[in-house]
Amino acid sequence: MTLAVMLVAGAAFAQGTASTELTTANAQRTETTFGDLAADALASAAGTPLALVPAVSFKSGTIPAGAVTAELVRELLTQPSETWAVVTLTGAELRETLERSVSRAPQPNGGFLQVSGLTLTYDPAQPRNARITSLSIGGATVQPDANYQVAMPLSLAKGGSGYFTIFGEADIARNGSSEMATVIVDYVAGQGSVSYTGRGRINVAG
Repeated sequence: MTLAVMLVAGAAFAQGTASTELTTANAQRTETTFGDLAADALASAAGTPLALVPAVSFKSGTIPAGAVTAELVRELLTQPSETWAVVTLTGAELRETLERSVSRAPQPNGGFLQVSGLTLTYDPAQPRNARITSLSIGGATVQPDANYQVAMPLSLAKGGSGYFTIFGEADIARNGSSEMATVIVDYVAGQGSVSYTGRGRINVAG
């Protein structure tokens, strides 16, 4: 086997590890460790500051602390071969999107969004569309008229999970060609090791 072939073969099996378990448990109602990882991996692959992944993208399950393999990752995705896209949203549209995400809380919602690059606090006791009490990116409050590049699975970018009332295909700025499962595995491999607590991005007031 030549050195070039050995390098390609090694890359194909490259993997990283997780020092914490990665779970999708309760992804339809709360932030999760695997949801955080998936969103971070998507933002990294797309080169965007933000990423959103709906709960409907996940199957219920957990990857124990240790090696993060393609097989384990694929088992937690409903469509592991789905590609991604980048959508341009105004700050007002981003807030509306996240209001929809938490609109049924604490009840489960397939459209509940796992997030990367932003922090939000919401109050489930408030009326729908008025639940988010704070929304920031990098510590700065989201500006209603500013434009934000947001990576997301292609089905969501097309308006899936009911988000077609806010954005759709016409808002797609560009498409990616890599699969969600590959994006996640490659991200972990690139990091070497990842660690997630599943807390701090989506907070409940009170």
